[in-house]
Amino acid sequence: RQIVVNLVNNAIKFTDQGEVVLHVRLESEAAEDLCLLFRVTDTGIGIPSEKHELIFAPFAQADSSATRRHGGTGLGLTICFQLVELMGGRLWVESEVGKGSSFYFTAHFGPSKSKGENAVPAKAARLQGLATLVIDDNATNRRVLEGMLVTWGMKPAMADGGWTGLTAMERARDTGKPFPLVLIDAQMPDLDGFSVAERIKQDPTLAGATIMMLTSAGRRGDAARCRELGIAAYLHKPIKEADLLQAVLLALGPRSPTQQNAELITRHTLRERSKKLRILLAEDDLVNRELAGRVLKKSGHTVTAVRDGREVVAILEASGFNAFDVLLMDVQMPGMDGLAATAKIREKERETGAHLPIIAMTAHAMKGDRTRFMAAGMDGYVPKPVRAQELIKVIEGILPDGKAGRPDAARTEDPSPVIDWSQGLAQLDGDRELFRELLRLFAQETPRLLENIRRAVRQKDPSGIERGAHTLKGSVSNFGASRAFKAAQRLEQMARANDLANAEKAFQSIEREVGRLLAAVENRKREVTE
Repeated sequence: RQIVVNLVNNAIKFTDQGEVVLHVRLESEAAEDLCLLFRVTDTGIGIPSEKHELIFAPFAQADSSATRRHGGTGLGLTICFQLVELMGGRLWVESEVGKGSSFYFTAHFGPSKSKGENAVPAKAARLQGLATLVIDDNATNRRVLEGMLVTWGMKPAMADGGWTGLTAMERARDTGKPFPLVLIDAQMPDLDGFSVAERIKQDPTLAGATIMMLTSAGRRGDAARCRELGIAAYLHKPIKEADLLQAVLLALGPRSPTQQNAELITRHTLRERSKKLRILLAEDDLVNRELAGRVLKKSGHTVTAVRDGREVVAILEASGFNAFDVLLMDVQMPGMDGLAATAKIREKERETGAHLPIIAMTAHAMKGDRTRFMAAGMDGYVPKPVRAQELIKVIEGILPDGKAGRPDAARTEDPSPVIDWSQGLAQLDGDRELFRELLRLFAQETPRLLENIRRAVRQKDPSGIERGAHTLKGSVSNFGASRAFKAAQRLEQMARANDLANAEKAFQSIEREVGRLLAAVENRKREVTE
């Protein structure tokens, strides 16, 4: 991971226009060994052939002017080179000045022991065999979209421009197999996406196709133009696989966007729909079950209620672990309680690689309960009696990508935990003693490090800020402290770009997150002692 991050960061740093692409493919396969070939390709400034070997030497740079402008690669490539060799692989570069670079490395892995999750969502079944045309002048975009569509069982055809796309549609029409769905890039030379859509709508023999428009840079008036042309969806790239699937299903759904006044599918549409969750509620008390169910349904969610842990495990085994977005579970239940049910669920998930977020509910909140629930594999905790706003807030906080959250602009808190104990421990191969020692050293050294960063911020010293933030980022990454990591990374990037206008505010965010991290460490120590 660190090698990929370093190579991609360097590619972005030295590429002013064009693209940076990471390719991964299987190089060779044996009984217990899989060799993968990674390639990071950019359209950047390139490296002279005589400098190809030199760039892997400590602190060496291919071009001193590039070093001044971009900050250089420092020890990064040297360390990557050594790491790859230690892992039995090799790292090399192919590059030409002015035409970009491709960095390659090989890495060896053992085969997975788990079965893994089904990569194709069940709701994609209705798209099996659907002929789809992708019109995009960028080869990488076409490849990405083709990969997604093929995964869902669709039959995509590719066109590298507007005129080529129209010709492909006419040819398909003439053979009696027209494309029912067309994905068009908005920005293309010669004939842009809107011009293509206009020509399709003007031709009655082509106008039956559902059109989805993809854009890298939206412009004022685009949405209105989409509505005029009967375009079903207007989405920004890069688009997540799950979002594209949802958009395709909506576009081809009962409310066909070719109808008059049909809703234009946008990022906002997808975000609003993603708030509706499938919730499994486990509560043995009828009154509490009814109360929690009403609160959740009032917020637009779908609720399936059961009475104990056994029913929870049974319904998940029957319907699949992806049938629900979140599980709300009372801790004290007869037969099989919440903790026992959680253990059973997590045991099953180890075989599949799935993870169902579980929120504990209990009427007897005691000191240390939260830690006990987290240790048992739960993701969140809410006390009873259930309060509507508190319950919704906890659900929003634990779901990935803010699935149930407010629109992005309204988010003020990172929903990630202050410290992910299980992740931190896993990074150290389960060595608890080492984990405790690193936490002790972190608590001891951090005040001095924060003071150095604070001083650099006051003095508006970009190199000092970048150095301090980078050190802090590396330190907190050992503990699964993603919030503190992101805060330090944000300040580091500001300093690297010499953009210090909001450096003070960014540092305050670091202080706040590090304070929470130190408090979490202290609470953990106290609970263990008690």
